[in-house]
Amino acid sequence: MNQFFANLQVPVHDPVLIFAIVMLIILLVPLLFNRIRIPGVVGLILAGTIVGPSAMGLLERDSTMILLGTVGLLYLMFMAGLSIDLNKFEKLRNRSILFGLFSFFIPQGLAVAAGLYLLDYSLFTSLLLGSIVGSHTLLAYPIANRIGIIKNTAVTMTMGGTIVTDSLSLAVLAVVAGAVTGDIGPTFWITFISMVTGYVVLIVLGLPRLGRWFLRDSRNETNAEFVFLVALLFITAYLAGLVGLAPIIGAFLAGLTLNRLVPEASPLMSRVQFVGSALFIPFFLISVGMLVDVGVLTEGYEVWILAGVFTGLVFIGKLMGAVFTGLIYRYTKEETITVFGLSSPQAAATLAVTLVGYEIGLFDQLAVNAVVVMILITCMVGPWLVERFGRAVALQEDASPYNPSEAPQRILIPLANPATAESLMDIAMMMRGKNSDEPLFPLTVARDGAKVDSQVAASEKMLSHAVVHAAAADIPVLPVTRVDMNISNGIMRAVKELRISDIVIGWNGQISARQKIFGSILDKLLEQSDEIVLVTKIEHPVNTTKRVILAAPPLIDREPGFDSAILTIQNLCDQIGADILLVSTELNSRRIKEILTKQEPKIDTEALILSEWTEVIRITGPRFSEDDLLIIMSTREGSLAWQHSLHRLPRIISKRYPRLNFITVYPSSAEKQSDVEFKIHFEGSDIIPPIPRENIALNQTGLSAKQLLIEMLASRFDGKSDERLSEIVRNVMKADPDNLPGELPDVVLTHYKTRYIKQPTLFLGISSDNIQFLNVEGSFNIIFLLLSSEDTPDQRNLNILGSLARLLGQTNTINKLKKAKSLAEISGVISVANVSMDDELA
Repeated sequence: MNQFFANLQVPVHDPVLIFAIVMLIILLVPLLFNRIRIPGVVGLILAGTIVGPSAMGLLERDSTMILLGTVGLLYLMFMAGLSIDLNKFEKLRNRSILFGLFSFFIPQGLAVAAGLYLLDYSLFTSLLLGSIVGSHTLLAYPIANRIGIIKNTAVTMTMGGTIVTDSLSLAVLAVVAGAVTGDIGPTFWITFISMVTGYVVLIVLGLPRLGRWFLRDSRNETNAEFVFLVALLFITAYLAGLVGLAPIIGAFLAGLTLNRLVPEASPLMSRVQFVGSALFIPFFLISVGMLVDVGVLTEGYEVWILAGVFTGLVFIGKLMGAVFTGLIYRYTKEETITVFGLSSPQAAATLAVTLVGYEIGLFDQLAVNAVVVMILITCMVGPWLVERFGRAVALQEDASPYNPSEAPQRILIPLANPATAESLMDIAMMMRGKNSDEPLFPLTVARDGAKVDSQVAASEKMLSHAVVHAAAADIPVLPVTRVDMNISNGIMRAVKELRISDIVIGWNGQISARQKIFGSILDKLLEQSDEIVLVTKIEHPVNTTKRVILAAPPLIDREPGFDSAILTIQNLCDQIGADILLVSTELNSRRIKEILTKQEPKIDTEALILSEWTEVIRITGPRFSEDDLLIIMSTREGSLAWQHSLHRLPRIISKRYPRLNFITVYPSSAEKQSDVEFKIHFEGSDIIPPIPRENIALNQTGLSAKQLLIEMLASRFDGKSDERLSEIVRNVMKADPDNLPGELPDVVLTHYKTRYIKQPTLFLGISSDNIQFLNVEGSFNIIFLLLSSEDTPDQRNLNILGSLARLLGQTNTINKLKKAKSLAEISGVISVANVSMDDELA
């Protein structure tokens, strides 16, 4: 060991050891700093300073580290462009521009004033200082991505504003450098503008076409797809440098233009993010830390004063820009500070401007050292702010009102053909809700018989491929195998056992004369199931889709599962990044378009109005291209929207347009229980009647026993002033409760016979306060009231209350009910108590 350290030369030149040291830093430093509640980004920058040439001297900032740091910076900008919500980005274009102008010109103005009147700089030097403090680097992007706020409106705006600030910063640099060196003039401007315009047109129009062509022909070649993206990233960045733009702008532009081709829930996106977060971006952060000259920091106070001025200009200017934008667009305090945290770190454009300013003689060594210190400070403060206040933003979004359409999806993917398995898994991953914790359920069904063992073995091999494919996108998977004499029966058995909500199944487009729509298995599945079913015919990767054509027949919006089906289509379009062309009759179009554009995720929609539904193929057929995805909303036979043409439509499309991707969506035919229709059922008991939603008074505070009873009963009568209600409440208050004192602590069980009720009906009230009840010792929080008709036998009422008392007597049932804040929580408590009571009886 001593010999090893004796032979160890500092700085280290052995490439293997250099890489080993850097990888250890990337592994250990974030773990250590996360334990002390400091972002790992900050730790990597400090680690770079410590092992860098000015401190321990363990590593040099040589050409290798500069290369890896540059790669990491470009990759960071590429990931930011690739991950941005492009639909929201386009809608927020004006916000991004306004924020970018605020975020650049406010610091620029402050810097020019400070340079001229405080630091005694020349006008050109002051302008260049403004260019330095006006730019920003999305250094805290990995943190925003990790805590899940990159789709937030304020965060998306900030990411878009990066283009504006960095472009203006580098434009000022070009003008000042040209003026100082005497190269600026009409020829310069004509050349510069024409080259930049040509570059932007080439990238915006050419890159998506090139990407779509390659990804369509490289199906199931994930490694090749990843290398293709990285190659385009660096080619685009290099070309940006050739035309006078910063390579970071080219990298961000590459991410934006390829955004729609890389769905968020895809193995390719997962691979891009993994390589960046685990390798390239940490190299960039470490290289930033190596810029700090520790010796300069200890030589005198001048550098600290100058660094303090520069840092103050950044923080004051960026904070003012964030606050002004936040006030205009009514962002929360947490969103505004998160915007400030994202826009304050200085690195990329700052370094470029500083080095050029030093080379042309506008900055001295003291100013360069002060800029490096400013970079270090801003790169530590910005990520810390995003880590702290970004979490509050994430919590605010999670606390938004519950939407019934956000109910968990349990998606079943029956697989039979290995060639189409990945396509079906891709569809399922894209339609899966972003906040869903439910796994995907790929299913294979082996036909029972002599060869069942070999079929099961082949099925498990296909399932393993599906699991690996989904795991690459970091999506949980629970593979399922069933053995049955009938394939459709095997699928339906899995649907019931796993409580499936959505079924995604493939179709090869082939039919015979005796088959109704798709074929015997699919037709039987549609007949037997109530769940939403997506029948897919995918000819090429869905992520290359430019446009979704949604064909909706008349009255489809009256189907019970219509809203859930629309949400599924929206999730799919959001992942693909495609707009919708809605093809329907005028009566349908208005409502469907309103849902698509107002319900999250909002999708830009244009409408093509049909005078008759039968014209759908004649009108839309000529508009089809291989870059389209056709989605047909259909329905099961016998439903309100059903018509015979819906049976023929998939066969016609398959025959006429064999290369077209299309999906036929069958909304659920089962009524979804809305909040209004909600009932608490006492499973396993045919004695206790269910409690409807309107009979439940939940989260009540500050009420007396009488007031709580009125809240419980008001919806069953004509308001709280109804004489019948007053009569019932008056008599209930006089009656003795049915449970003995101490039998059910904090609970009152009581009943009353009245001529106003025909069937035994239960009511439930829960108060967070302790309430006094006449004829009851102590106080209570929960009251169950049973109303029945005057001719109801007493024994029946006693049976109901006795069964209810036994259920409430289960361990912790009363305490859990007291803490329940929603109908779903109450239902869950009752369900658990039912199971416990059944176990006791067994």
